[in-house]
Amino acid sequence: MTIASQYGSVGPAAEIWFLDVGQGDCTLVIDSESRNAVLIDCPAGRADQVLEFANRESISIHTAIVTHWDLDHYGGIARVTAAMPPVRVVYNHDTLFPEGGRPNYGIRTTLLQFLNLDRSRTRLEGAEEGAEGVVGKVHWKMLAPDHRELTEAYARRQRNVASAVVAIEVETTRVLIGGDAVGSTWSRLIADGTSLQAHIFRWPHHGADLHGDAGGAVRDQVLQAVQPERLIISAGATNRYGHPSAGTVRAASSLSKVMCTQVTAGCFGFIDRPQRISAQAQQEMRSLPSHFCAGSIRAVVTSSGFTLAAQCGDHQDRIDQWPVPLCKTV
Repeated sequence: MTIASQYGSVGPAAEIWFLDVGQGDCTLVIDSESRNAVLIDCPAGRADQVLEFANRESISIHTAIVTHWDLDHYGGIARVTAAMPPVRVVYNHDTLFPEGGRPNYGIRTTLLQFLNLDRSRTRLEGAEEGAEGVVGKVHWKMLAPDHRELTEAYARRQRNVASAVVAIEVETTRVLIGGDAVGSTWSRLIADGTSLQAHIFRWPHHGADLHGDAGGAVRDQVLQAVQPERLIISAGATNRYGHPSAGTVRAASSLSKVMCTQVTAGCFGFIDRPQRISAQAQQEMRSLPSHFCAGSIRAVVTSSGFTLAAQCGDHQDRIDQWPVPLCKTV
């Protein structure tokens, strides 16, 4: 059965893929007619996965967006754009500094590789509030960072303060990509009256608690503002950051269907970060025959709405395999 016959004579307007890239983020939004795509982030070590996916699906990268300069978001972008030069590359470099003792060599190398792209073919542009683009039926718009947030990120040397928040609209379906945006960014967007409502929400920072939101008040405001039908979390099974937060998953699960690309130690009873990075928890995760929970997640958008499916097939059956799944402990 062809895609067109499956979804009607016209076929879907777009496909949105939340790729399972382990501990990192990678989103592909594909205009169905032109097969041009918007790529948002690609972590280190995953460029080949993205390029193989693009070749298999017969797509071209029209626009590449770097939400911010953490390796699990930007590390593979340069290789992808070198192999498949896009029309636009959107990023900022106001946060080009070492953070937490980590060198910035990878960022500088990526920027130099961007400069190797043919100027007559590829435009390099800033990732700031108001930036937007259209690829077929896909419209994207950057809601953050504003210039003050870029200044704060630079002055305080906190890259995540400069993280982009990207809204995507296809037909009547809206998707929100949170990057690693911090609590103050979300508070500003809510105070400004920015429309955050979205059918699908990729939660920022791999399901972590929002930075600066110790009590969860901003988290709850964001969930109420977005009102997502589906909430996506991309986190690696053996990550040592404690992602995703049990509080975030439980709060989101009370309002939305939560889908994690990979299972993490929280679903085995290791709740806080010290427990999750313990030798016992890490061994538990390494011993699994496979790490995916939902795996890569595909949304098909039509004029009447969207359908969403997990790579694993029956996602609920997969969830039921875990001893204490966070998304079922509401």
